[in-house]
Parts: sequence; C-alpha cells; structure tokens
Amino acid sequence: QMMGRDLVRPDPDRFGALRMTDNARPILRGEASISLRRDTITSAIPRTIVKTLVADEDAPLLSALKAKRRAMAEAAGVPAYVVFPDRTLIEMAERKPATLDDMAGVTGVGAKKLESYGAAFLAVINGASEGLHPARMRLAGKPSGAVYDRLAEVQLSLLRGIDGTGKPLSLSPGILRRIAEARPSTLSDLDRVGDLGPAKIERFGTAFLDVLRNA
Repeated sequence: QMMGRDLVRPDPDRFGALRMTDNARPILRGEASISLRRDTITSAIPRTIVKTLVADEDAPLLSALKAKRRAMAEAAGVPAYVVFPDRTLIEMAERKPATLDDMAGVTGVGAKKLESYGAAFLAVINGASEGLHPARMRLAGKPSGAVYDRLAEVQLSLLRGIDGTGKPLSLSPGILRRIAEARPSTLSDLDRVGDLGPAKIERFGTAFLDVLRNA
C-alpha cells in the first residue's frame, strides 16, 4: 500500500531494498496523516516451504559452505544471497558434488555462478579445487564434458604414437573443446573443426572418431 502511495520505492543501488520517498517525510514529521487498509486472512493458502534444515551429519558442511559464502560476499561487497541462496547451499551439503560437472546439476548453480564460485565451493566440499582448464570448465555439466575427458585421455595415450617412440604431438584444450562440441563424424570434418593437419589426423583421427561414435 505504501508503494502504491509512492511512500517507498525499491532502490536498485541497494539490491531492491526499500527506501522512503520525499512524499513520506511529512507523514514521518507528523505534518500529514494517512489511512491504510487492514487486510484480514479468511483462509490459509498452502505454500511450498523451503527446506531450511539438513541431517545432523551434513550440518558441519553446511556451516562451512555458509562461511565461504559470507567471505566471498563480503569480498565482493554484495549480500550473501547474491552468491548463493540458502536452498542451494543445502542441496550442496546433501548431494556433495565431487566435480564441477556434478556442481552444475545443483539447483541455483548456473553457468556464470559455476565459473565464478564453483571451484571455491567444491574445495570446501572435497578439500581441494578441481583445477580444470577454462576450456573444460565451459563444458561443465554438459554431455560434451565427458567426451572432452575421453578425447584428452586418448590424446595422452597417443602422445608419442602407438608404439611410444614417435614425435610428441598434442592438441590444445580449446581444440579438444571444439571437437567435443561439434562431434564430427568423418576425418575431413574432424580436420575442418580442429584444423589438425595431416600429422595429427594420422596420429589421432581414427581414435578420436571412435570416441565420438561411442559418445
């Protein structure tokens, strides 16, 4: 009602907190009066209650996650809920994601927050940061992430060729990401997507296509 009378307005500089307008000042000073409607509730409306408690064994982890959230919020100068709301931390404490791919499946963890906060909160849960390359991190929570990992394994096994005596050859994480996302089905498509060249196509081409076909 006060917002309807233009006595208070949301302040975008304070994340939507209400602030009084000049119209409210005469009322506060007693120079003007106002009558507001008193609403009565005749029946209760069922609402979904946000879970606020966790099992006893998860309580210490939830406390640690809240402490990390508070520290990061204070460092950024924003309210704690801007980092993650309580319900997201509760789900983290219960599900205990082990990787950034797992973290991406937690409610409230979008791509931007995964990039900004994922590793830090994963370190609280697991005791260490996953330390993914940025190219791999962009695939976190996506099916292409598993394809990337398998391509990286194959590349490592063929670094010096099948017999282990060849010249070392490798692809950058960015190229592996493009291949994992595009999933080419022929050697020519693979060369076009990754710009591999004859030597790398010969070294990795067939093995990469086997990975992509089985993905």
